[in-house]
Amino acid sequence: MSGVKLRCRKVVGGHGEGPAVLGRTRLSFWGGFDAGRGVITERGSPLEGAQVAGTVLVFISSKGSSEASRVMAAAKRNGKAPAAIINTEVDAMVALACVASGIPMVTDLEEDPFRRIRPGSRVTVQADEGYVLVEDG
Repeated sequence: MSGVKLRCRKVVGGHGEGPAVLGRTRLSFWGGFDAGRGVITERGSPLEGAQVAGTVLVFISSKGSSEASRVMAAAKRNGKAPAAIINTEVDAMVALACVASGIPMVTDLEEDPFRRIRPGSRVTVQADEGYVLVEDG
């Protein structure tokens, strides 16, 4: 495996790793995410049908809903939450959801994550250390 280490900015601390699921889109966790199954259900989203449990979920930001925290907390309780989140734009609702659920979140990678990270790449987020490791198989 070859890998690249990218500097990033921590939004919510912690460590998470898993296969990448990414879409250059904004997501709505309220009504667009099934916390019981860990599946994006938002119709028309490029991520519709994606299973995100245990993944590193990469997307632009949310479409905003104050219910994002409740939905993400339910996913975490169900074992269906992403292991970490990478956003290219920080959104208060996603950040709060990650804080409430203990999900690491980073932003401002030194390279565009949509160009560097491939679907299924193994991604390790070390938010407290300020880096993301991307390994392609």
